[in-house]
Amino acid sequence: MYSIKITTYLFLLLSPFVFSGKSNEFRLELVQVLFRHGERTPLAKEMYPNDPHHESSYEPWGIAQLTNAGKRREFLIGKMLRERYNDFLGDLYHPQDVYARSTDIDRTKMSLQLVLAGLYPPAKEQNWNPNLPWLAIPTHYAPERVDNLLRPQACSTYEDALEEVRQTQEVREKTAVYADVLKHLTEKTGMEIKSLSEVYEIFNLLTSQKNMNLTLPEWCTEELYQKMEDMVFLEYEIRFYTAKLRRLTGGMLIRRFIENMNINGEQNNPRKIYLYSGHEINIAAFTRAHDIHVPKLPTYGSAIIMEKLRNTEGKLFIKMLLWTGVSEELITLKLNNCDEICSIDTYLENIKDIIPSDDETNCYWNTITKEELKNLYNEKIYFN
Repeated sequence: MYSIKITTYLFLLLSPFVFSGKSNEFRLELVQVLFRHGERTPLAKEMYPNDPHHESSYEPWGIAQLTNAGKRREFLIGKMLRERYNDFLGDLYHPQDVYARSTDIDRTKMSLQLVLAGLYPPAKEQNWNPNLPWLAIPTHYAPERVDNLLRPQACSTYEDALEEVRQTQEVREKTAVYADVLKHLTEKTGMEIKSLSEVYEIFNLLTSQKNMNLTLPEWCTEELYQKMEDMVFLEYEIRFYTAKLRRLTGGMLIRRFIENMNINGEQNNPRKIYLYSGHEINIAAFTRAHDIHVPKLPTYGSAIIMEKLRNTEGKLFIKMLLWTGVSEELITLKLNNCDEICSIDTYLENIKDIIPSDDETNCYWNTITKEELKNLYNEKIYFN
């Protein structure tokens, strides 16, 4: 098992961001944010034969792209972060302060740019164009086939473990409850719907259409939509059913967050904020790995914030918050055995079984073939 160590070091540099809790004064040292992209058009894989809406319904954005509402929502995440951390970040953008990463998907790349635009409005001395109040800030991503951080669920180790869970008697009984709904959806959509994962795709399609104010099909009653939502919630439960499944998904990000805190403590001029632009499955994986079951279904533009804090005695703490996205609320999350602010020792004890080993972290590299690497290379060379 990968061992985690957070070294206690002398408190040398005082952050301007200070707040109090239970007669204890804390100073902020690092902010890490994981957020979901904004409202989008449907994905091609979500479409079904009897869908009354066709690809032309999603012009001019195109398939699987952010809508204008989605772009505004992501920009608001950046504005919210700027308002909360203005004193900590300072007015000027410094490249060493921020690291920004997304999945290799258009909508998450765009979401990351929009969050950065809201977070870093150009100060007077950095305003390079009076007609465009925007700074160019570098972002990063890994190709999806090898992204063990934000797309780990495609790894064969996880897929095999998930299939084992799906075949257990307990899970089969839970899914059997919805047999009539699966049959009904098969009749209405014109395609065979046999699993919760397929319901998940249809539900996402209907949700995106709903957010675009498109008319939903007559068969999608409020009662059926609610049943589908319950089925998607069960699908989330199944995807993170065991400690192993949680370790192979949310555990990857938790491990990285802890590594970032370690690095932050070792550098003289450390980063101040890490931004990770992902999907609803990333939010769900991260919260379930912490044994947190809100949000029930992560909405567009929802975000998890982890703050690294230090008290006047030099001890480390973390605080975790949820930005609800659509309802635009910032809620403090309580972790197991913790108050709203959690000592790092208690936190590490809580998640010790959820941290993936080096071998689990390297799942993609351990299984990728030479042919797949060649295809990946060709895709990037020829911009396919």
